[in-house]
Amino acid sequence: MGSDLAGKIYVIMTGNENSLWSRCLSESLVALEFGKTYFDPWRAEDYDSYLEVTKADAAKDDSEADVKGRATLWFNRGNDLTRSEGDLWLHRDKNSDSLYWAQTTSADPVFDHSAPDSVMLAKPVTKWSRHDKKKKPLSWKTIHPVAKDYISSMAAMFSVANADVKAYVQSLIDGGDLSRPKWEERLGVHKGKALGSSVSLHELTLANLMLSITGAVANSNGQKVFKTLKNKELHCSEAEMKAHLANLYEEQKGKCAITGLTMHLHGQDDCDSDMLVSPDRIDSYGHYSIGNVQLVCRFVNFWKMAQDNSRFAELLDRVVANRLADTL
Repeated sequence: MGSDLAGKIYVIMTGNENSLWSRCLSESLVALEFGKTYFDPWRAEDYDSYLEVTKADAAKDDSEADVKGRATLWFNRGNDLTRSEGDLWLHRDKNSDSLYWAQTTSADPVFDHSAPDSVMLAKPVTKWSRHDKKKKPLSWKTIHPVAKDYISSMAAMFSVANADVKAYVQSLIDGGDLSRPKWEERLGVHKGKALGSSVSLHELTLANLMLSITGAVANSNGQKVFKTLKNKELHCSEAEMKAHLANLYEEQKGKCAITGLTMHLHGQDDCDSDMLVSPDRIDSYGHYSIGNVQLVCRFVNFWKMAQDNSRFAELLDRVVANRLADTL
């Protein structure tokens, strides 16, 4: 069966902590939330005013680059979602361990102002499905670990830029062939042996780390921008970076470079996705290069954003001190 999913592929969290998911599911929508003050400048396509609202809401320690990056990212997200047509959208329902999919239609976007502090930006989609086109259930547990890692993002919304992952997702929805010899080759899987039994957790993790880096580079170089955003490049060969990541893991003794917490490996028992090992650029405005990469827990990478190490550690210390004070 050939795929008719000719558009882009997006992964989305529907609203803050997926607060809009039940509505999206019942009303066949894909949605994001915007703060009330952000909606009017965004709707007017007035980026400069949108940036000013972002600056007004920014923390005093946010850098100008942080603020501009955040404003551009969300300005573009609103545009991409509400203008989408024929694109595939993926949503993971953690409660049911299901992967849902739908495609945006040609219907006009929906804007709901009923919440006190936010506006729902939504686009009508086909009915959300947790089955492939051959009626087979889509279970999160059965997705190939390489693809699973790529789409296990904590970002509110992102486009799948990696061509191999995009092809896999299309086959997944079509109910097509899910074998991926190239992925198995990279992971050291031998013909006739199952993925989990023939590759070490370290090798599986290294392969996923490299996919994360190459995916981030592809997304960065292909994004639409209204102002300059951080560009990400790989300044060495993939083989050199993979070897460097392996050395880093040993040097860090499996501990997060910032928190000291033990990082989880892909495929290990009781794996917590927030604790998975993740590649982080020490200088967030530098590139993926030898000397500018450290390994951290995934949640740290997500929270840290563009902060430098010392500033982020200082903020973490404040959180810990405050929580400790509350218990006294």
